[in-house]
Amino acid sequence: MTEKSKKTLAYLLIAALFILFVQVALGGITRLTGSGLSMTEWKLIQGTIPPLNEADWQEKFELYKTIPQYQLLNKGMSLSEFKSIFFWEWAHRVWGRFGFMFILGIFAVMGIRKKLDAQAVFRFGMLLFLYFCQGLMGWFMVMSGLSKLTSVSHYRLAAHLVLALLLFAYIIWWVADLLVNKEQKVTEPALRKYAWIITAIMLVQIVFGAFMSGLKAAPNYPSFPDMNGQFIPDNLFFMKPLWINFFENITTIQFTHRGIAYLLCVLIMIYWWRARKIVANKLFNISINLLPIILVIQVILGVLVLLNSNKGIPVGFGIFHQAFGLILFCTMLFGDFLYSKDLRA
Repeated sequence: MTEKSKKTLAYLLIAALFILFVQVALGGITRLTGSGLSMTEWKLIQGTIPPLNEADWQEKFELYKTIPQYQLLNKGMSLSEFKSIFFWEWAHRVWGRFGFMFILGIFAVMGIRKKLDAQAVFRFGMLLFLYFCQGLMGWFMVMSGLSKLTSVSHYRLAAHLVLALLLFAYIIWWVADLLVNKEQKVTEPALRKYAWIITAIMLVQIVFGAFMSGLKAAPNYPSFPDMNGQFIPDNLFFMKPLWINFFENITTIQFTHRGIAYLLCVLIMIYWWRARKIVANKLFNISINLLPIILVIQVILGVLVLLNSNKGIPVGFGIFHQAFGLILFCTMLFGDFLYSKDLRA
């Protein structure tokens, strides 16, 4: 590929990242508004078209009335109320399909114009495959709430989110590879290892965030820095065996989520302090210096979610907290991909 084609592809992939970012935000709104189970069918083509008349709306509503969420939580809901939750799930699904078609369109146009080499063609194939798998996981997640549960499985919710992160990581890696030549990358083996450790801890933190959201854990302890007056709350390890508490005990999950947040604050600030001294390419320096700014915003948003969740998770703060968590993760990842593995680079 020519340098011009590489830059063009990089900018188009950044646009795809933005589309994915909106998709994750829509997913967050869908979850926090309790809209995720309003569409009880998965129709790839027909599902793109919303109900167009009252008869169509009534048909969708009757399907929704058959699942436990309606029968146990929303019985008596009006048709207009159903329309409002249906909208968010429909928007989430349609935007996801738009994202897939956008990436497919980049591949098709650049392929027809012969701007792609064999490596780029393979990478597009992998990207489209991952995107398709993400869509299947989304439906697998929804299925968990259609028969017995009143919401989706928090395990499947976390898996759906991790697959989205994998998509982000794949595109960010590709963009970094397109924009920064090998000789421009940073050669700091120890710092590179430290950066990847932080990224791994971030991933664990995001999984616990998904558990928090899926189990609606925040309203149980809407205080900060204590947890309802305690710094080490009761019921921390009442489930047996011990390890299950980290997956299903709301108290343990929130305590762990808070603890990892404190740890990441320390680790990221140490990393920033060390990495800021490196004379490197401009993109690396920008990503490093953004980290503490995004971190502070993310911490503030997390606290605001807790303090305002006594009557349920606030949608606005919840969405922004998720969004800045994703931005922080992506910024860290981009910096990770600007390190060189080759000490001779």
